[in-house]
Amino acid sequence: MVELGLLKKIDVLSSLTDHDLEDFGRHITPVHLDKGSYLFYRNDKSAGLYFVSKGSLQIIIDNEANKEIIVYTILQGDIVGEMTLFDNFARSATVAALEECRLYKIRNSKFIELMGVYPAIAINLSRILIDRLHAANGMIERLGMMDGNQRVAHYLKALIMREGKLDNAWYCLPRKPTYRHISQRLGVSEKTVYRTVQSMLKDGNIDIQGRKLMIKQGFLDSIH
Repeated sequence: MVELGLLKKIDVLSSLTDHDLEDFGRHITPVHLDKGSYLFYRNDKSAGLYFVSKGSLQIIIDNEANKEIIVYTILQGDIVGEMTLFDNFARSATVAALEECRLYKIRNSKFIELMGVYPAIAINLSRILIDRLHAANGMIERLGMMDGNQRVAHYLKALIMREGKLDNAWYCLPRKPTYRHISQRLGVSEKTVYRTVQSMLKDGNIDIQGRKLMIKQGFLDSIH
């Protein structure tokens, strides 16, 4: 039995009554994700829409050239997987858990059917999609204005948020990425990656201990 309190936190369902939510809850299934795990990957076949009742996730756009852009973060109350709701095309982005997450999944066809029963869902969905489009465009524009050093710092922050653990004001990434890996993901030269990492080391903002990469919490918070 789905808890109504959790469904009430989902923005797209916020206009439904308790009775409506009880009916809606009969058509969804729970999904659990651990920190650092992936909900789905770009080009995966669409298997439905997800509602986030706990936790946060990262939306990553990566292409055939292996370039990566962290577009935005999905938070509690958001939906995930809406881009394939009506066409059932392959996923257009990769989604990874930034922390332990609790989600609910519904088949695309069932969600579309329920939008007909509860028109308020369609209205809320339209508003959410417009807001998300503006947010994505803004993020892509900001990333396009970043130089190589800023892109490396932004990428390391995204990676640490997804896979790192906080320990005494330092975030620890158990396996640091290679310069070549970062270079390929961002489309910048290995020399730029090396120069950026060395500058962070000199300033004491990061530390490398064997295979571990350590980043100061304060420095990570300063990266926008």
